Amino acid sequence: MKIHIEVVTGFLGAGKTSFINSLLSETQVEGERVLIFQLEGGVEKISEISTVNYFLRTKEINEVSELKEKMISSINDYNPNRIIIEYNGTSDLKQLFDMLSEKVYRERCKITTVFFVADGKSLNEYIDNIGGFIVPFIQSANMVIVNNVECCNPKVLEEGVKKVKNINSKAYVLRVNNKYNLNSTLRESKVLDRGYFKKLKIKFANYK
Repeated sequence: MKIHIEVVTGFLGAGKTSFINSLLSETQVEGERVLIFQLEGGVEKISEISTVNYFLRTKEINEVSELKEKMISSINDYNPNRIIIEYNGTSDLKQLFDMLSEKVYRERCKITTVFFVADGKSLNEYIDNIGGFIVPFIQSANMVIVNNVECCNPKVLEEGVKKVKNINSKAYVLRVNNKYNLNSTLRESKVLDRGYFKKLKIKFANYK
């Protein structure tokens, strides 16, 4: 079974690390080994689950060239089932995708999901004013998480969400009141996998 790669993108302060913590809490299953590369140093930290059955390693990386040097060696060291890459929204996403499309990664890994985390308060303004940065991330996303919606002007929020859907009509848009509601909102959305078949695949992969 190939290692599943999830890419979490968004601008500094949008809530990427909080989202990763919630993603892990809601989807990591017993025996699943997860390796996280953070290409951005925000205030929030990854919460390591202190359970013997849950394996998690976090590595802070400065840029894609450093990730390229360390990713294969880390895969060999930890044999993860899953890799999460936290990626800065001002960096070139194509550079990361080009790296992951190289044969050495394609043979062992596959990108399964791209998440884009946005602060609802600035989403509409960012699309209008710095679309050159933000649009490629929205276009590549399978899920767009619109954070802090309880603090937004409803009309401005709806304008931003409408623009997101115009940019990428296939992306699932998840609205989150605030970071404290992330876990419950993800759970209630029922779009992420933590079920029986995932547990079975992890057990089978680790047994091999």
